Amino acid sequence: MKYSSKKFDIEYRAKFTKIGKNNQIRAWIAQPLSFGCQEIESFSIYPKPKSYYKDHQGNKILYFRFENTKDLEIKMNIKVTLWKEKIKIKKENIPQANIKLFNQYIKNEKFLEQTAQIKRLTDKITENDELVLDKIKSIFNFISQNFKYCYPVKKRGVKNLNLNDLKGDCGEYSSLFVTMCRILKIPAKNNTGFVISPKYKKIVEHGWASIYLKSYGWIDFDAQYATAEKNGAKKYFGQRNDYRIIFTNGFNIPLKPSIPKNFKSVQVLQPIFFISKQKTQFKDIIKLKNPDQT
Repeated sequence: MKYSSKKFDIEYRAKFTKIGKNNQIRAWIAQPLSFGCQEIESFSIYPKPKSYYKDHQGNKILYFRFENTKDLEIKMNIKVTLWKEKIKIKKENIPQANIKLFNQYIKNEKFLEQTAQIKRLTDKITENDELVLDKIKSIFNFISQNFKYCYPVKKRGVKNLNLNDLKGDCGEYSSLFVTMCRILKIPAKNNTGFVISPKYKKIVEHGWASIYLKSYGWIDFDAQYATAEKNGAKKYFGQRNDYRIIFTNGFNIPLKPSIPKNFKSVQVLQPIFFISKQKTQFKDIIKLKNPDQT
């Protein structure tokens, strides 16, 4: 059940300086869309993108190309209504295998590698569970109790985790949770976006997981936040107890057009990915506009 709606006015700026003569910059930005607990009221971006496309996960990607320019700035404004959500999950069945969504979100892919070691650990964690919900709880509790927060991460991807000494940031918490659920044929995905705190007038980058349950659709699970607060295991298990805006669904978002060989990548798509032919300086800022009105 969705509840406690709030409207937010968000500004995002991506600034490029010291670009250099004859340099070229290409950028891809994820545009947040309406679904679930977020309703985009208005969206604007300047300058206008050269093109845009949607990927297989429903992300809308805006593409920009700049040549022979001095300092430049991409500015994005978003007005959005966000909800919290409480769900009382009861006995649950896994969706049928003929559903397209099922096949897409149980697969083995980059950063979510279903290694033999992770499969064995998943089986061990859930060996005494019969119900789907119990299996999910066992995985969630294992990760929240055994992971230690660490940033920055040296190398992304669950295949690089030391399963005897789990360390990582929010992305690694959610990635291991998603991978273990997928091993059990439970559709799961990563979300990347921002968590908004009206009380402290703050907006912070974050990543968490969602599971698709037949009776409820996509619902949130945040094993990393579960470790940070009292009663966190209850607050972030299948619940949304704060305001969150999602920019990207899933990993491995295809870039169109593809990256030329003579360019270097600089930043992952959260919410921007860009490349430049020569070295340039980059800074991005996201903030709440008129925070006193939230």
